[in-house]
Amino acid sequence: MAPDEASIAPTLVITGVASGAALHQIVKRIELDRHPLSFLGAFIGSILGLALILQNFSAQYENYGSAFKAAWFTILRTVVSLWVNILVHRAFFHPLNNFPGPFGAKLSKFWALGEVVKSKVKWYQVTGRLQEQYGDYVRTGPRELMIYNAEAIKPLLGPSSKARKGPFYNGLQQSIHTTRDHDFHKKRRKIWDMAFKQSLSDYGSIIEEFTDTLLAGFEASKGNPIAINDLCIYYSWDVMSSVGFNSSTEFLTGKSVEFATKILNGVQDGFSAIEALLHVPWMLTVIESISFAGPMLEFNTWAADQVEARRNMKTPRPDIMGHLLAETEDTAAGNKLLNADSRVIIGAGRQALLIINLLAVTDQSVHDSYQKKLREEIDISFQEKTYNCAKPEPLLDGIISEALRLFPPVTFGSQRVIPEPGMTIGDVDIPPDTVVSLAMYQIQRDLRNYVQPEAFIPERWTTQPSLILDKDAFMPFSIGPYNCAGRSLAMMELRSVVARTVYRYDISLVEGDKFDENVFFAGVKDHFTLGIPKIDLVFIERGS
Repeated sequence: MAPDEASIAPTLVITGVASGAALHQIVKRIELDRHPLSFLGAFIGSILGLALILQNFSAQYENYGSAFKAAWFTILRTVVSLWVNILVHRAFFHPLNNFPGPFGAKLSKFWALGEVVKSKVKWYQVTGRLQEQYGDYVRTGPRELMIYNAEAIKPLLGPSSKARKGPFYNGLQQSIHTTRDHDFHKKRRKIWDMAFKQSLSDYGSIIEEFTDTLLAGFEASKGNPIAINDLCIYYSWDVMSSVGFNSSTEFLTGKSVEFATKILNGVQDGFSAIEALLHVPWMLTVIESISFAGPMLEFNTWAADQVEARRNMKTPRPDIMGHLLAETEDTAAGNKLLNADSRVIIGAGRQALLIINLLAVTDQSVHDSYQKKLREEIDISFQEKTYNCAKPEPLLDGIISEALRLFPPVTFGSQRVIPEPGMTIGDVDIPPDTVVSLAMYQIQRDLRNYVQPEAFIPERWTTQPSLILDKDAFMPFSIGPYNCAGRSLAMMELRSVVARTVYRYDISLVEGDKFDENVFFAGVKDHFTLGIPKIDLVFIERGS
């Protein structure tokens, strides 16, 4: 080692270690999830810049290669020092250290990612075990809490809440769903609400057309088992593409183009990845930023094509995108927003709800009595010609609500960030800048909120309201300013399919199949929207 090198090497070591400690004081105040590529760029730029400085100002580095090597090890020491400081702070000095939880969750969100993988994409089951072990407030990440107490719903999600959306929403392009800008969302939401309000009656007739096609598929089966999962997915996509863009994907009719089928399969396969990556949102940001090939690019391209095709339509009937086009500037930024919103429309189908509701009224299941009870109610509506999928029916809506309670379509708990100066929920003080999520699945099955919470009792929404102990604990479409804009449309789909199917068909399980409800529903996956295990049902026309 040359004399000059011997003198400068300790300085570089000390500089690297000290820089890491100093840098920690900065980065712990920044949401790094928002800037992963910037962080990588700073790392690379620091190495290259330091190498130039060493080469130009230190005689011991005769060429750029040797200077680069010294710079590399210096910046690497900085990064190692930074992470050591981060981990020590998270483990022993973080404001959330008073909250219980797995030790691994204190250190990194990779703990949660690992649990998602181990549970085979059933995070809601992981959160159930965490509640049993740790209680109502569980630390599930370095600065994250999972909350199981219904008292937190209004403070976090209600109309007067000052909590902003969490870092997960940064992982995707800005849309009505993903934006964290409250003022932008408020302005954009008015447009979406108008799109539903002005055209909801038109959407009803469209929904009924697709229900006709779905029932025709049941009829064509001639009493043979039908793979109901695929049909429900096709129904949801056809409805949303039609009310969204005036152009059906035609999955139910079997006339869908090959590329649309490829997109559908890619989206379905990608749901599991989204469930995993929502725990490490910086990965979503990276994937979104570098999507120059593969399924994500194909989906984005296809969604953009739907917007452009809708823009060029002559005299279209009212639809969601028509309202959005009319209220969005025809600029690069406006088109980018429309493309992102189009993906929200396409992904908004509730196929899981259709499956669960059909199962709830299936003969031979533990709920077999509800097929008969529901039929008594809807027979009157059809006979008196008062049926309308936009019109509530007591038992029908009770069945739907009970299915929504037990299996909310999205179990991801509406991630929020606690504002300054912190928030008190009950007698629990939560520090500012804490990322919190509500354990929706557990809250809607909590003894404190419902009598016999694990039982399917639609009457709790009709004739037995005493079985509901806390009405605020029901939030399948969320609440407050960020609630689901398409709730009314989803309810119309559910009423149409369930009511008309039960009115026309006897629904049963495949003869000889041993259906264990507990085993079946334990197989439900939590990939952002629920993934229901494959099941076949039999539809036989009444009276035949």
